[in-house]
Amino acid sequence: MDEMFQKIHGMGIVPVIALENVEDAAPLAKALSAGGLPIAEVTYRTSCAHDVLFEMKKACPDMLVGAGTVLTKEQVDSALDAGAQFIVSPGLNPEIVKYCQKKGIPIIPGTSNPSDIELALSLDLKFVKLFPAEQLGGLKMIQALSAPYTQVRFMPTGGVNAKNINDYLSHPKVLACGGTWMIDKQALKEKDFKKIESLTREAVNIMLGITIKHIGINCSDNAKGIAHKFAHLFQGEVSETSKGFFGSSWIEIMSDGFHQGNHGHIAMGVHSTKRAMQYFTSIGYSFDEASIAYDDDGFAKFAYFKDEIAGFKVHLVNY
Repeated sequence: MDEMFQKIHGMGIVPVIALENVEDAAPLAKALSAGGLPIAEVTYRTSCAHDVLFEMKKACPDMLVGAGTVLTKEQVDSALDAGAQFIVSPGLNPEIVKYCQKKGIPIIPGTSNPSDIELALSLDLKFVKLFPAEQLGGLKMIQALSAPYTQVRFMPTGGVNAKNINDYLSHPKVLACGGTWMIDKQALKEKDFKKIESLTREAVNIMLGITIKHIGINCSDNAKGIAHKFAHLFQGEVSETSKGFFGSSWIEIMSDGFHQGNHGHIAMGVHSTKRAMQYFTSIGYSFDEASIAYDDDGFAKFAYFKDEIAGFKVHLVNY
């Protein structure tokens, strides 16, 4: 997966935007970025799409901005002129795909059936949009298509919302999801960009699914005995690990030689460690590179933050 698609995968959600007023572009870009989603697909469904792209990128230079509903070569040129970094189309037009490839800009074309996917593969594409996702069968459709086409990753768009976003993102062949629910139409009409920022942050929190998985406590002696006390308190069982004992599923007692942090560690459970790492990096946190463990697909599944908080090291781990 190249750098552009790595970034899109890490974002998880791609807000899909159709603005009628150019003056809304800059504050909307700032609201999305402040809410934790510095990415947007600006659709060419309105006459001002070029200017919206330009103004969003100008307002937030680090934002990943793409053009959507791209149907013609002229729209590709317009998007490139405005600073677009990727192209999305509702269907798969080989002429447009080849033109984007010639211009050196990534394209995610829309697909809806096996024939579309085979055409995409013949054009050396491995990332496609599934549109309209829910009407085509949603996650079940992706599961069915992923079986014969194992090398393809999907960006479902159409009917994706806060209730089903994590169902989609839990599938290993989903690149990211396109959605509009965080851009409330009434809030946009009233220019209530604080509400859009809040809805965006809510969407990010739903996607991350942050919870406390367990707390690790450093222990110099009698780790097993202490684990039994916590197990009795929390009405759980003691289980031995390679580094100590769990006294219920919530408390881990770390034996000598396996201490992390001055006092211990906190395991932060998330739906996707990779996406959480990208999010926390974007807001100023850093990670201990030596601590990162990867799954079979090369995605991070475990990572310690670099700095302690109140004597505790914190690590991300997939559910």
